[in-house]
Amino acid sequence: MAVSGIIVTFASEYKEMVSILKQIFFFIALLLLFACNKKEDTLSKVIVAPWGVIAEESGDTMEHYSLKEILESGELIALTIPGEKSYYTFRNAEMGVQYMMGAKLAEELGVGLRVCECLDTLEMVDKLKKGEGDIILLPVRRDIEGADSLVFCGPEEDNSQWAVMEYNKELADTIDKWFNPEMIAEVQKQEAYILENGGIVQCQAHEPYVNKQAGIISEWDPLFKAYAVEASADWRLLAAICYQESSFDPKAKSWAGACGLMQLMPATAQTYGLEETDIFDPEANVQTAAQVINHLTMLYRDVPDKVERLNFVLASYNGGVGHVRDAMALAEKNGADKYVWDDVSEFILKLSNPTYYRDDVVKHGYMRGTETHNYVASVRHRFEEYSGQKLTGNHYGAPQAAGYAGVSTEPTRRVAKTNKFQI
Repeated sequence: MAVSGIIVTFASEYKEMVSILKQIFFFIALLLLFACNKKEDTLSKVIVAPWGVIAEESGDTMEHYSLKEILESGELIALTIPGEKSYYTFRNAEMGVQYMMGAKLAEELGVGLRVCECLDTLEMVDKLKKGEGDIILLPVRRDIEGADSLVFCGPEEDNSQWAVMEYNKELADTIDKWFNPEMIAEVQKQEAYILENGGIVQCQAHEPYVNKQAGIISEWDPLFKAYAVEASADWRLLAAICYQESSFDPKAKSWAGACGLMQLMPATAQTYGLEETDIFDPEANVQTAAQVINHLTMLYRDVPDKVERLNFVLASYNGGVGHVRDAMALAEKNGADKYVWDDVSEFILKLSNPTYYRDDVVKHGYMRGTETHNYVASVRHRFEEYSGQKLTGNHYGAPQAAGYAGVSTEPTRRVAKTNKFQI
């Protein structure tokens, strides 16, 4: 009887426990159902009148900035599609006639300019309507889908203009008052000058040798020798890069803001612990460049041949890792060897062609590839002249002591990027 009583008691408790669990699960289900309905409510809200549905309000909480709010935020967000005339990067500088016009507008407004890249016109319009940008910084046709909610302004060509949202007519009016058709020719002339001169606008040219017979390349040879190991490179390679970058002028400065012997961008230099106040110091500039070169070398450890790896490092120092990796991806996709520079350089050149820079494997858009293609060839040629050796085989004379494993590839201090395209 005792055992029977225990069983009855256990069964009773079991039923009670099951009942409680059912109530708990039912309560949880109700909460989940309520949460789902609540989420849908935040996404859209239907407004119903006695005669039926009259409107549907989006729950999109993205802010739409007026001109006043743009000025207060200190930033104008521009939507664009990468391309030769619209937007691209050149020696770490943001270029393109439309972008440069936008930069002038931002300067006039007293704000910074941030770019948001899009795949096509429809994406630009969609992002503009969602408040993810303030202006379409590219002439778009007045008859595009969704044009009824846009206000067109600024530069005009073939019934196409920049566009802002209809609620931002004050911004459109400000742009129309600011814009002068002569600005386009001025910007085109400025862009052409920058491209023709490799971006350098302040530079005192020096001879490629101080004393060729004595093997003295420049007055900065002691610095190149001192930091060659830190760069994991031959000191004469540093000299070749320096001559290509600044013609050995420690005060050289590019249109984009690159500074000093090795033409470092201030943001890049700061990432490696070099403050902008010291960027023109020859030793600090060369040392930081050596760290950058070593970092790039480590990034291309997947390239097995050392000489080939050097080509990719030089290309990235000039054109950026992102574009070089894009060209490697294109090479692989098209049956070429992504680890051989001669193969990849062909696609570096093709990155100025929409067929290629709009390919699905390309992540960084348009590139003016001729500059980077020629840069690699020029630095290689200069190094071979300085060193008296051909860049063949699997080495190029990098001074590595026994047991040397390379210096740290990590910069000493990281800072926030000034723009999303900065490497």
